[in-house]
Amino acid sequence: MGTSTTMRFRNYEIKPDPSGLPLLAAVCVSGDESECGAASDERTDPEQVGRWIAQHLHDTGHARYQRRYADYVTAELGEWL
Repeated sequence: MGTSTTMRFRNYEIKPDPSGLPLLAAVCVSGDESECGAASDERTDPEQVGRWIAQHLHDTGHARYQRRYADYVTAELGEWL
């Protein structure tokens, strides 16, 4: 005999959390056979990450970077469907 399952779903909402500042960082992905991998510290100011990139470019000549962004959100459950 088979079993029967009833599933219920709830709405939810994800919103930016204004109490948390977004974090940015950069990783150097320059290199022919392997990536450099040097990384900046996480910062809330994009200009600080840009200065790190400029300094790394000056020191190494590396010109390709991956910028990383992280933010904070809140999740709220809504009504059952």
